[in-house]
Amino acid sequence: MRQVFGYVLMLLRAYTRDFTALFFGFFFPLIFMGLFGILNFGAFGHVAVGIVDEANNADSQAFRAGLAKIETLQLSSGPSDAQLESLRKGDRDIVLVIPADFKIAPARQGATVPTLTLYANQGHGEQVAVGSAILMQVIDQMSFAITQTAPVVAMKREEVAGRNLKYVDFLTPGIVGMTIMQLGVASVMFSFVVDRQRGVIRRIMATPISRRNYMAAHVLERLLLAVVQVLILLAVAVFAFKVSIVGSLGLVLAIAILGSVLFLCLGFAVTGFVTTENQAPAIMQLVTLPQMFLSGVFFSRDAVPAFLKPVSDVLPLTFLNDALRQVSTAGAGIVDVGGDLIGIVIWSAITFVIAFRFFKLEA
Repeated sequence: MRQVFGYVLMLLRAYTRDFTALFFGFFFPLIFMGLFGILNFGAFGHVAVGIVDEANNADSQAFRAGLAKIETLQLSSGPSDAQLESLRKGDRDIVLVIPADFKIAPARQGATVPTLTLYANQGHGEQVAVGSAILMQVIDQMSFAITQTAPVVAMKREEVAGRNLKYVDFLTPGIVGMTIMQLGVASVMFSFVVDRQRGVIRRIMATPISRRNYMAAHVLERLLLAVVQVLILLAVAVFAFKVSIVGSLGLVLAIAILGSVLFLCLGFAVTGFVTTENQAPAIMQLVTLPQMFLSGVFFSRDAVPAFLKPVSDVLPLTFLNDALRQVSTAGAGIVDVGGDLIGIVIWSAITFVIAFRFFKLEA
C-alpha cells in the first residue's frame, strides 16, 4: 500500500505539471459552465403545463387537443399527485385540473358550469402570467363559439410554493457528469495508449512496482481528481452563479465517485481496442460525444427525438446525470435514485468485464 500511495503522489505531481491535462480537466468544464450560465439558455420560451384530466371524456379530450396546438404551451399529462410534485420541484409552471363533470355545452339556467382548477408555481411568475392569459383566452373563445355570451367553463386559481429552477441549476449536474466521463475515458485512453506506444509502461514494469499496484495507483489518482473536480465545479456554481444544492452534498459526491468508477472501467475497456496514438481522439469522440448530447448535459432529454429515446435512456452518462440532477435540484434521497444507481452498477460490471478481457499494459 505504501508503494501505491508513493506512485499516486508521483502521478499527481506529473499531472499538475501537464498544463494541457489541467486545462481540459479543470478549466475546460469551468468555461462550459461560465458560457452557458452567462448566456442563460433557460430563459422564458414556453410554459410547462401539467394536465390532470379527471373527466377523460370526448369534451375534455377535445379541449386538451386544442391546447396542444398552442406552441407556447408545453403539455404533459399525468395523475394529480405526480403533476403537483413536479410543480413544487419547478418542473411545471402551472398544473390544470379538468374536473370530472367537464363538458363543453351551455349551462342550464341556475346551474353552475364546470370549474377548472389552475395551480400556479409562485416561483415562475412570468410563465404563470402568460399561461393563465392563454387559458383564459381559450375559454373565452370556446364559450363565445357555444353561447355567444356566458362562459361554459370557469377557472379558479391556487398558488403553490414551487422552486424557481434556473438553467444553471439544471446545467451544473450535467457539467459534473460530463467532467467525470471525460476524466474516466479521455485521461485513461491518452495516458495508457501514449505510454504503451512509447514504451514507458515497459520501463516502469522493470522497476520493483507490481502490475497490481501500478493499476491501483492510477485508479486511486483519478478517483481523487474526480472528487477535487466535482468540489471545484460545485463551488464555482454555488458562489459564482448562486446555484443551491437542495439534496445531500455527501450523496452527490458518493454518486460522483460511483460514476467515476463506471467511466474508469469504460476508459480501460475502450483503451483495449486502441493500438495507436492517432486512433485515440477519434475513438474518444465516438464514445463521449453522443452521450454529451443524448444524456441531458446541456439540455433536457425531452428534446431528444423519439427514435433516439430508447438509446438515450440506457446510456451510462444518462444514469449518472439523472441521479446527480435529482439529488442536487430536487433533494432526492438514495432510494429515489435507486434505479439510476442500479444502472450505473450494471454498466460498471459490463465495462469491467470488457476491460479485464481486452485491456493490456503493453503492446
